[in-house]
Amino acid sequence: MTKLIINADDFGLSEGVNYGIISAYKSGVVRSTSTMANMPWFEHAMELLKENENLGCGVHMTMSCYKPVLSNLKTMVDENDYFIRRITNEVIENMDLDEIYEEFCAQIEKVRTKTDITHLDSHHHVHTLEKLRPVIERILEKYDLPIRGGFEYDFNYSKIIPLIDTFYGENVSYDYFMKKIDHLKSYEIADIMCHPAYVDDFLMKTTSYSMARINEHKILTSKDTKDFIQDNFLLTNYREL
Repeated sequence: MTKLIINADDFGLSEGVNYGIISAYKSGVVRSTSTMANMPWFEHAMELLKENENLGCGVHMTMSCYKPVLSNLKTMVDENDYFIRRITNEVIENMDLDEIYEEFCAQIEKVRTKTDITHLDSHHHVHTLEKLRPVIERILEKYDLPIRGGFEYDFNYSKIIPLIDTFYGENVSYDYFMKKIDHLKSYEIADIMCHPAYVDDFLMKTTSYSMARINEHKILTSKDTKDFIQDNFLLTNYREL
């Protein structure tokens, strides 16, 4: 039976996101999350995690939202010391790869002081960009953790878990899993990215993908979704691989 890791991204982004993810775990099909160590509600997320220890938690490596963990960066931030929001291969060409490596390590180490890290992924999938390949190679050599796939380049690493990123935007619906069942069952194991949340002011100010998260939460906690997944898949998280 296909194993599904339904991973809620952005744990720590805001209070509403944190509570939405915990709800989608306790009352729904989410079994894994990944946290943003640089965000203001990171500590709140880690306190909630203590109360829900079976929820697997990875690191959502971030370089395009809010401020970095480190304070001495020069090429990754704007004039107000916020991360540059739009990260492309072309933008990365003007950045110091050592800076990126050190910032990602700082985020990972910050999470590691709070919980056992189950895996790595990244905000806006920046880790999959070709120009960050040298950074990700160094990260994986140092930490030897499972990592979400979706790379735009060939990457020889035994702990890559395939990414399914279609549960997003207009594709989010109550019959999503039914419509995608043949595709999902073509995998032995896969990571389904999701973003359940309760919407708050900080979330609304931070991302355009805000109100849609309420719909994701409703679907991921619905009885029909839970019953369908239980009948057709095995829910798991990165810790149980």
